[in-house]
Amino acid sequence: MKRQVMQTVAFFGLVLTLCFATKLSAKAYTTGELRTENGTQYLYSNGQKVINDFVFDGTYTYYAQADGTPMKDRLTYHPDGEHIIYFDQYGHEVFSNFQYCPSVGYTCYFDSQGYIYKDQITFVDSDVYYLNANGKMEDSGWFQFANGVDYGYAFSDGVLDTYGFGRDPWGRVVYYHWNGMVARGLITDGNNYYNFSTDDGHYLGQFPTGNTNPMYGPGNYIVGINIPAGEYFLANQGYGVEFDIYSASGALVRGDWSTQNLIFTVSEGQELYIYDGIATANLASQGIDVSQPALNAKIGVHLAPGVYRITAASNMSYGSYFNLWKDSSFLNGVANSYEFSYAGEYVDVRVSAGQMLDVWNAYVTYVGP
Repeated sequence: MKRQVMQTVAFFGLVLTLCFATKLSAKAYTTGELRTENGTQYLYSNGQKVINDFVFDGTYTYYAQADGTPMKDRLTYHPDGEHIIYFDQYGHEVFSNFQYCPSVGYTCYFDSQGYIYKDQITFVDSDVYYLNANGKMEDSGWFQFANGVDYGYAFSDGVLDTYGFGRDPWGRVVYYHWNGMVARGLITDGNNYYNFSTDDGHYLGQFPTGNTNPMYGPGNYIVGINIPAGEYFLANQGYGVEFDIYSASGALVRGDWSTQNLIFTVSEGQELYIYDGIATANLASQGIDVSQPALNAKIGVHLAPGVYRITAASNMSYGSYFNLWKDSSFLNGVANSYEFSYAGEYVDVRVSAGQMLDVWNAYVTYVGP
């Protein structure tokens, strides 16, 4: 897990909710305003103090209690006797938002009608959250959904893990669906079929689909599970390319991005995150565009061995350099490198089969063998 969990699951949420929730009586919503008299706020409508009714002032909804003051910081039943609503510290009813409720000690979510969510998954922008059977936003790591069957993982900010292949708190491989639920049974990514426990979703094994040209798009990959160890070409799909490789212990091994294609090598047990681009193990199937001032090429595959002239591009504000890496792991050092000082400056470099030529803000042209 890349994000840290800080709290523990609250067990007595439902009991606390019922203990601290009162029941409202109301006839209808009234248009009115909030006034302050001798330091105390009261709700008025048409010059008359409102009691036991909802009041809308054009921006916020309040509830006028028996003495005309607004209810504040309170979980309470809606007059329908079924739904629970909340008024914050200012007396505003909460709609379509998360709200920490001190009386129960956890964060809840209230929908567009002000009703609390219970046993519901909700989406905010691209993030997924789960409000459990007590109305508590799950935010404490591994948890079981209210159906008593499915599991998920919630980070400390309440966002659920939906990042595909990952690990559970015991280090076992699992798959987190788009809705935060851990996969159970058989699933496929088009390259392989994966079998997961029908009990808690831990990985059991896999077998191939027969796809002879597997490709790997943006997502999380555990090397040896859903992507084989080896060398890959990450092809630009119009948005540039970017990836990170982590060791089994969670340390960053290598991260890179480019406006053009990249090459990387992954080893058994590592975790690969592809953010942009499509990776394929067939390096020779992807061409290199030497007309662009950026390059990531394998010698003997994309460029022939020989001598190349590398010339700094005109825009030097972004820097300009090349690295000739010893191999495609990018971890065993460089055989040659240079950082240019001015536009038009060039150097001639001899490259050999198996090396990697990494160029930024410079052009590459063939000189000869």
